[in-house]
Amino acid sequence: MSLTATNENKSPIKNEMKNGLAFDIILDNAKAKTPAKLTPCNTPTKTLTNEDIKNKLSKAEERRQSLEIAKLSSISEKAQKLEEAAKIREEMNINFQKQTEQKLMQKMESNKENRAALLNNLMEKLKKTDNKIVQIKELTIKTTQDLEEKIKSKLVAAEENRMEKLNSITERLKEHESHVEEVRKATQNNKEELEEKIIQKLQNALNYREEQLETMKEKLREHEKRVLEIREKARNQNANTSGCFEKANTSECFEKI
Repeated sequence: MSLTATNENKSPIKNEMKNGLAFDIILDNAKAKTPAKLTPCNTPTKTLTNEDIKNKLSKAEERRQSLEIAKLSSISEKAQKLEEAAKIREEMNINFQKQTEQKLMQKMESNKENRAALLNNLMEKLKKTDNKIVQIKELTIKTTQDLEEKIKSKLVAAEENRMEKLNSITERLKEHESHVEEVRKATQNNKEELEEKIIQKLQNALNYREEQLETMKEKLREHEKRVLEIREKARNQNANTSGCFEKANTSECFEKI
């Protein structure tokens, strides 16, 4: 910032601040004259009369009364505004209460309708699940009956085969015995050694046949046991499947509820 001089003869003085800024100061006398000071002697004097004092007092009283009237009017206006604001607030509160009551009633009605719809849906789902359970029970009963019939037919066929095999074996044994008797009769005139050998062979054959019969009987017994075990397993599996279906359906119903 620099102050330029008007006259060329005046020499400026340069000063520098800490920030590095430079400015010029011009030393010169003041151009304008200072105003004269007023003294009590120079001020005009005026004498006040009683009428002037009364007029001033009356004017002051009028001003005070006008100020009081203005204050009272402002206070009354404020009171009216407060009353109006209170009335408006009461009306707003009443309207808000009515609106909230209407909204609550609407929500209650909508909740009732939704609840009724949900209950109807749940009842329909429960009916469907009951129908499915009945269908599954009927299917399990049919499957068990079919399995029992198949097992019975298989057992009857196995029993018939076993009886046929036993009859064929007994017939063969009878034929063998008759053949042995015929051979024995035919070989009575032969020597005793031949008879003993033949008898031993026949005895061995009989023993072998009896052993075969016993093994066949044991196999048939084992087959019957297996058939009974299969039947029991099938019954248990059917019972477990029916129980599992019922449990699964009931658990799904409770989860949906």
